[in-house]
Amino acid sequence: MSDSAQHSDAIDATGAADNDNVELRLEEFFDGSLEAEGEFRDPFGRVRRTFNAKVTGKRTGDTIRVHEKFHYHDGEIDEREWLIRAHGEGRYTGQASDVIGIAEGTVEGRRLRWSYPIDLPIGGRAWRLKFEDEFELSEADALINTASVTKFGLPVGTVRQTISRTSQKRR
Repeated sequence: MSDSAQHSDAIDATGAADNDNVELRLEEFFDGSLEAEGEFRDPFGRVRRTFNAKVTGKRTGDTIRVHEKFHYHDGEIDEREWLIRAHGEGRYTGQASDVIGIAEGTVEGRRLRWSYPIDLPIGGRAWRLKFEDEFELSEADALINTASVTKFGLPVGTVRQTISRTSQKRR
């Protein structure tokens, strides 16, 4: 059975993922047009920023280039382009211009955990922060991302976003 047939078989009639059979494959999920919405909460749980994003991905073999364009509620716009590579056995690496070094992660079933330091502009200067991301495939066309953000090991906040396919489905 092909990988795509196995993936299709793991989605039930309601579109919900079968926890035992679905494996997240970033190079498949991000191939095409997606939308995201999310928020940043401070360490006390207060929402500090909300955002929407347009996400597009183009796959070439086991590599995918993902472009994110964030629109924050306060009017700020930010963009990031990731180059993500699948290395087999659920291992992924990713690079972006503001990520320091290489993001590394591992997929286990429907979940990917990866971490990276990043320089983000805050208040007119770059802050070096550490992101510990967990992505979970919640259904066939939605991915939930929760990221713990720290500086010097101390909590700065949490980012939570839902990334969903637009009406332009996978090719």
